[in-house]
Amino acid sequence: MRFEESLAQHPGPQVQAQVDGVERFISLEPRARILDLSCGDGRQTLELARRGYRVLGIDSHEEPLAEARHLARDERLNVHFIHTDTRNISYRGEFDAVLNLFASIGYLPNDRDHLKVLEGVRKGLKSGGRLLLDMLNKEWLMRHFEPNVWEQSEGARGAVALDRISFNFEAGRLDNHRTIVSADGARSPAFASLRVYTLTELKALLVRAGLDCLKVWGGYEGQPYGMDTPRMIVLAQRTAEPPRRQAKDEDLVSAIHIKGRRKGR
Repeated sequence: MRFEESLAQHPGPQVQAQVDGVERFISLEPRARILDLSCGDGRQTLELARRGYRVLGIDSHEEPLAEARHLARDERLNVHFIHTDTRNISYRGEFDAVLNLFASIGYLPNDRDHLKVLEGVRKGLKSGGRLLLDMLNKEWLMRHFEPNVWEQSEGARGAVALDRISFNFEAGRLDNHRTIVSADGARSPAFASLRVYTLTELKALLVRAGLDCLKVWGGYEGQPYGMDTPRMIVLAQRTAEPPRRQAKDEDLVSAIHIKGRRKGR
């Protein structure tokens, strides 16, 4: 179970408003090539494809991708979905933009894994390509968090999910100890943990991955980021690389003369 599942279950207008924000923040060109990293059920991925972008969604869970593929086929959208580990991004200079929404990057075991994902993102972006990260704001969370427990229906067979949420201040992780109680009383434990970053921590991770932090907002309407904004939407960029200088004939002649210079001259 992911803590932000309820946030991901947006009705259509909310998804559209979110993608409106993505377009504003990144200034996407028509038919831009986009990678939606940890796309889940693909609601934002599909909406981007409806707007004419060429989109690839990847996720480490196969089940939500099946429904996304079905919808893409029905609507004949230019979008593809791949089941793969986000730490194994193999693309090189392929994408104009990469998206990571709903703090999905934080579910990996440790910062080394998150760095590996970001390094793969840098390689997958074109020179000057941009990354948009939608994260929980740790500054806000540490001020407002209270441990809590809640119960919700799980499926159509009478099962119930009991969630116990806690925050590990030392590790900076939001932990969910879940127990699924079936109709016959059997209990199945599960655990999920989300690494929550401050802006300073995230910027340091981006620098290590070779990405430049450009701007940060507190929401998809462009609200200023601050300690009172639950969200932290960060725009980063792969630094544009200068074109390689073509060697001229006189450069080659000069190099030959220098290499062949006699001693004593």
